[in-house]
Amino acid sequence: MLDSGAKKQILMVEDTASVAALYKSYLNPLDVDVEIASTGQQALDCFSSGHTFSLILLDLRLPDISGFDVLSEIRKHQPEIPVVIMTAHGSIDAAVEALRYGASDFLIKPCEADLLRVTVNNALKPKSKMSGQTPEGSYYGFIGHSVPMQAVYRVIDSAAPSKATVFITGESGTGKEVCAEAVHAASSRAKKPFVAINCAAIPKDLIESELFGHMKGAFTGAASEREGAAEMADGGTLFLDEICEMDLDLQSKLLRFIQTGTFQKVGSSKVKQVDVRFICATNRDPWVEVNKGNFREDLYYRLHVIPLGLPPLRERGDDVVDIAQSLLLMFAMEEGKDFRSFSEGVIQRLLSYEWPGNVRQLQNVIRNIVVLHNGREVTEQMLPPPLSLVSGVKLASSPAISSTHAKIDQVRDSGFSAATVMLKQGVISKADIEPLWLVEKRAIQIAIDACDGNIPQAAGLLEVSPSTIYRKLQSWQESQ
Repeated sequence: MLDSGAKKQILMVEDTASVAALYKSYLNPLDVDVEIASTGQQALDCFSSGHTFSLILLDLRLPDISGFDVLSEIRKHQPEIPVVIMTAHGSIDAAVEALRYGASDFLIKPCEADLLRVTVNNALKPKSKMSGQTPEGSYYGFIGHSVPMQAVYRVIDSAAPSKATVFITGESGTGKEVCAEAVHAASSRAKKPFVAINCAAIPKDLIESELFGHMKGAFTGAASEREGAAEMADGGTLFLDEICEMDLDLQSKLLRFIQTGTFQKVGSSKVKQVDVRFICATNRDPWVEVNKGNFREDLYYRLHVIPLGLPPLRERGDDVVDIAQSLLLMFAMEEGKDFRSFSEGVIQRLLSYEWPGNVRQLQNVIRNIVVLHNGREVTEQMLPPPLSLVSGVKLASSPAISSTHAKIDQVRDSGFSAATVMLKQGVISKADIEPLWLVEKRAIQIAIDACDGNIPQAAGLLEVSPSTIYRKLQSWQESQ
């Protein structure tokens, strides 16, 4: 509920009458007065006639003028009024752009009643109550202030106070568990347990036991009664990571658990009830998995209440430098090293690299640098593959090899016919030629690093079978 006092006045600019009426009914429990404008001009007329509003809910797509034009006019004359953008799922980019021009938050239509109420309630709070939670450039474990991340932070702020399920999507390594912990930390359940289960890491025949617990003797190896994640998370948050990997049979039991809050331990007939808030995540497109038959459609609709997409690191601009700086200082402290900064060349490499493994890959790169090198400034020569084709070991033993790789890269880019010319010109000598197994080993290692250790993914990039890579890694290990 809102703070006590006079009713707050809200202007909803929405051209579809049925949608406006529905959203107005959603806001009834907040004890606010909602006025509806069906066009942009009608909304502007409300301001010119002297109406005073505490909040504007603004659809970007209006029949007469653009929502951006309405937002611009509002900001010119009454910049202090919070404006929440309402937009369809396919126009999220436009909503993020609206944040640049003064919108305070956005909602993706169609939206649930809980999410609309929480967003409106947060927008109506005095700014002093919403600021000062975290240092500048950081947010509940996240580092970065790029526009895509600001949008993520706003969704977390809006979703956290509700019990509505948050469905996090994003590439591997983007920080989905960090995001789930942020939702928990920003909620009223912050002092209660946060329990995470990785549905992809637990064997199919054990995941039900991990989730619901088991009785002594329920199966071979069950030597004692065990409490499951659902029971441990009572009063707090249960995070189901890689939810699309869950077995279909268990999905039906999970659906019942979400609907009723009740479950049975494996091997028990006793029904237990708990109060948990669900957050789930996947690096796949959940609707594609529904269409493939890998994910139950009814479970999808039950869980996909507040979608939250995490942007890949390559779309976060200067955030990569901020994250790298934080990791450098942390790892330097752990390893007792003196590193404090990056050279300008390294910063440019960090910004231009695509980061297929996202933040997790960046973390591995920075740790590699700190462990294998010394100094106060990270230089380009210290960068490991794939940012540089020179590994730390090679760099220490043969400083001249980087020029060799440049020459060989030139051959690769120009075509093999150029190799003969370069040999005759003395650009490449016999001493520059490496054994084929070493070239192959380096290519495989670069692919594995680029895929953040995912060997099947690396095999796909190299167009070989995963078993080939496993076999070669084993043979190289045995030969050491």
